[in-house]
Amino acid sequence: MSDKAEKEKSARRRRWLALSRWARRLGRSWVERARGGEYLFLLFTAALIGLLGGLAAIAFDIAIHLFQDGFWSVVEPRLADLREISPWKIALVPAFGGLLVGLITTFLVSEAKGHGVPEVIKAVALDGGKIRGRVALAKTIASALTIGSGGSAGREGPIIQIGAAIGSRIGQAMGMSRRRLRTLVGCGAAAGIAATFNAPIAGALFSVEVILGEFGAAQFSPIVISSVVATVVARAWRGNVPAFAPPPCTFASAWELIPYALLGLLCGLVSFAYIRINASTHRLFAHPRLPGWLRPAAGGLLVGLLALVLPQVLGDGHGLSNAAFAGLFPVGLLLVLVFAKMLATGLTLGSGGSGGVFSPALAVGACLGAGLGGLVAPLLGAHYGGLAAYALVGMGGLVAGSMLAPITAILMVFEISANYSIILPVMLAAILSTVLVARLTGHLSIYTFPLARAGIRLFRGGSPDLLLAHRVDTHLRPRFETIRPGESARLLLDRLLASDASQFYVVDAADALLGAITLGDARRVLLSSPALVDMLLAEDVMRRDIPAVLPDDNLGATLAKFTASRLQELPVLRSAADRRLLGTLAYPDVLATYQDEILKADAS
Repeated sequence: MSDKAEKEKSARRRRWLALSRWARRLGRSWVERARGGEYLFLLFTAALIGLLGGLAAIAFDIAIHLFQDGFWSVVEPRLADLREISPWKIALVPAFGGLLVGLITTFLVSEAKGHGVPEVIKAVALDGGKIRGRVALAKTIASALTIGSGGSAGREGPIIQIGAAIGSRIGQAMGMSRRRLRTLVGCGAAAGIAATFNAPIAGALFSVEVILGEFGAAQFSPIVISSVVATVVARAWRGNVPAFAPPPCTFASAWELIPYALLGLLCGLVSFAYIRINASTHRLFAHPRLPGWLRPAAGGLLVGLLALVLPQVLGDGHGLSNAAFAGLFPVGLLLVLVFAKMLATGLTLGSGGSGGVFSPALAVGACLGAGLGGLVAPLLGAHYGGLAAYALVGMGGLVAGSMLAPITAILMVFEISANYSIILPVMLAAILSTVLVARLTGHLSIYTFPLARAGIRLFRGGSPDLLLAHRVDTHLRPRFETIRPGESARLLLDRLLASDASQFYVVDAADALLGAITLGDARRVLLSSPALVDMLLAEDVMRRDIPAVLPDDNLGATLAKFTASRLQELPVLRSAADRRLLGTLAYPDVLATYQDEILKADAS
């Protein structure tokens, strides 16, 4: 290439760089000008998120249908379709889908496994709403594979995480504050629910009640706008059709409140079982000998084997719910399907499959309600409002209990049934189920239970423990005093008087921690007789049950150890297997960090 051509190419490159810099400056100036009316700008941003969330829901549906057609040669296979498929295919297709999902979640994006909502709640509570953009694409593919291959999982959990990721990325690109960013994550979650179930009110309330955990007019308005826009987009694609098709039903008599109250209590017990089954299957598949990428395949295989006996457990549960409305199954089979669907969902998601728990909960509730409705129908006679009414109330009770979201459950049932006459029994069952589950789990839902197992406890109103974001290793003090167990108590007292340390740590020849000696322990030695002081050794004086912490622990978890031990500092070990001292954690440092976090929260 000649020098002239090289110079022309360099000049074009400089002009292109100058043009791109000018475009970025112009874009930033427009954003800053728009943010002069920041709340109005937030509403426009929420509308954009609603548009993208609705389009993402449509794309997600298309992806599921493509995989269903590829795996089963039919879109949304019904029970009659499954009965014509070879048994080996029913058993192995969910396993093959799980294998593909395991490869994606193990080697590409780990956040794509599970039902996604706990990760969104964690991001809102601890990370200010920051979610990686690649989560949306990976979650779409992984969840479409899981559901399309017959895994027992719902569509709403993935689309909530996809919508939340869209809202988070847009907010980060626009330089939104942490509080605004959390609101935009809520906008994305609301858009996902609204577009999936054609339920804009329930979508907005779910986002406020479950994702954000707090209600405020400044937050609710953009969430509503996002929910409405997403619903409009979804209706333009699918038409204004309800997510379910229950036959006409009614609340026939006040006498029905008795079986409805019983149904509410049963929903609470089954919701508790649903939460525990999901937690137990997570522990079952966490065995270290089973590779992470193979776990979803193992779960899929177990679901496929279960489907050989009960093919109704495959898929997201929409078909099962509609069958329960129509009374297609006898009462005994309905009650068997209550447990079988919960087990299939636990195996799918506990093994690392990708999908939601919302739609399976609706299916379980419909089967439970229809089962009870079939039992009480002969007893009520003319006072019976219809089998579909009990199925709908059961759906509301399961959603309310498993997610501790009674308002969302009540409005969801109203929107999917367009039937106001059954709202009273839905309210009764939802509240009874919620209260019972809250007492049994300590106010933990199916979404917050896995977070609590990981040491993340959310306070009422969705606020996190302010110390959870701080790790021990960033607050440890590297200086500490050690002594050997065979040293005399007299030498210990001399060293304590010469040092400003509040505790001495007794270590063995390998420098592993054996115990600690506090100033209070030394005071008791001083009050002993001189002859006893000369006889005692450090190991005779030390405390052996002193609690220790690890560098990766969060400060919130250390408070319980400080309270139980009544110590002013705790030893920090190198690891659980290596008991050598890395430093100490002082109680005043933890309190100072907590006060700083309170001031930051008040300022924001």
